[in-house]
Amino acid sequence: MRDAARAACVSHAFKRSWRCYPNLAFNMITLGIDIESCGEDGIARNFTNKVDHILKNRPCIATKTLEIVFRYYNAKVCNIDSWFQAAVTPGIEELTIELSSKSGRYYNFPWSLLANESGNSIRYLNLARCAFSPTDELCFKSLSRLELSDVAITGDQLGSILHNSFALQRMQLKFCNKIICLKIPFHLQQLRYLDVFDGGSSLRVIEVEAPNLSNFQFMGHRKVHLSFGVGLQFKKFDLYFPGAISYVCADFLSSLRYVEDLSLGSRCEVYAKSLVIFELLILIV
Repeated sequence: MRDAARAACVSHAFKRSWRCYPNLAFNMITLGIDIESCGEDGIARNFTNKVDHILKNRPCIATKTLEIVFRYYNAKVCNIDSWFQAAVTPGIEELTIELSSKSGRYYNFPWSLLANESGNSIRYLNLARCAFSPTDELCFKSLSRLELSDVAITGDQLGSILHNSFALQRMQLKFCNKIICLKIPFHLQQLRYLDVFDGGSSLRVIEVEAPNLSNFQFMGHRKVHLSFGVGLQFKKFDLYFPGAISYVCADFLSSLRYVEDLSLGSRCEVYAKSLVIFELLILIV
C-alpha cells in the first residue's frame, strides 16, 4: 500500500492504479498508524477512516486476499460489517480476520457472506478472537487450510464448516473453548495435519476418522479421550497433557508403529519420562 501511494505521487498515470489492487491488508503498519500519537479511541477512528476511504474509492473488482488485524477494535466506531460487504466478493481465496477489543467481547463474524459463491473460492481461512456461529452447512469446496484461534464456535458449528471441505489439508485449532467433542469425519481424505491447543477444560473427546492424517499434535491442561480410525499411520505425533505417556503406552502403540517424530509431554510423569519413553520405543519396534 505504501509503495502504491509513492508511485501515485510520482506519476499521474499511476494515481488510481492502487484502487485495482486485489490483495488488501489492513493493519496498523500498512495503514501507517502511530500508536503513541493518539489514544485508543483515536486509533480506532483513524483506522476506520482510512479503511472506509480505501474501500469507498475502490471500484467493484474481485478481492483475492483480505487481511484485517486490529487490536483496538471498537464496535461503536469500526464499520466492520460494511467492510466485509465491500471486500468479501466471489473469487476471494484468502481471508484473515483478527480483532481484539478492550471490552473482551467477540465480534460476531457474518458467516452468511461465505454461504454463497464467496465461500466456494476460499482456500485459506484464518479467524482469531471472534465468534463464528453458522446455522447452516457451508460449502468450502476449495478450502485447504483452516486456522481458528480463540474463536467462539461449538463442535456442531465446526462440523458445518467441515461438512463440504473435501480439499482440506491442514487444520489448526487454538483455544476454541466452546468445543467439547471434536470430530474429524472420514470424508476429509486430504487432511494431513491436525494441531489442537486447548487452553481451557471444555474439550473432552477428539475423534479422528480422516484416513490419511499423518501429523497430529495436541496440547492441553487436562486429559482428553482420543479415538483414531483403523489404519492410521502417523509420521509425526505430539501429545502434551497430564498422564499422556502412560495413556499412549496403554492405547496407541499400534498407531505409532511407523512414527518418525514422537514427542510426549506430561508434567505429572516427568520423573519417569525417560524410562517410559525407552520402553515405549522398544514396544513400537
